[in-house]
Amino acid sequence: MDDPTVHDALGKSIAQMYTIEFQKRGFPHVHILIVLRAADKFSTSELIDIFVRAEIPSSIENLLLHEIVTKCLLHGPCGIDNPGAPCREAGQCTKMFPKEFRTETTVNVSVYPLYRRCPDDTTFVREREMDKQIRCPLQSLPAVEI
Repeated sequence: MDDPTVHDALGKSIAQMYTIEFQKRGFPHVHILIVLRAADKFSTSELIDIFVRAEIPSSIENLLLHEIVTKCLLHGPCGIDNPGAPCREAGQCTKMFPKEFRTETTVNVSVYPLYRRCPDDTTFVREREMDKQIRCPLQSLPAVEI
């Protein structure tokens, strides 16, 4: 695997590893861990927001990115709309959805950041109307244009 921090866009990588897995329908996906040197770690919400978004892109501003996110990168629906969803155990979503709306990203040193999710848009996903509370932060896109 080539250096995932080509041209040091994420900072200087001091270690990296990856694994390729195959999902239920046989499609491969990759889990990548990149360890950045301490000086390059995302220590503020502003730095996190440059590279990670947990919001549905505008269909007006970037239709292609909107379509990719709504077709491939949304969790759910689960809960009342789909009580038999595979992520449900004992009546709860194992992925901890829905997530709270937040006007800004908050850095929490002991766990994952709490990503910005402004309640300004809904979209249809798998024939159901969904909002950003259903978004999965682990599947966020880089904040760059395609």
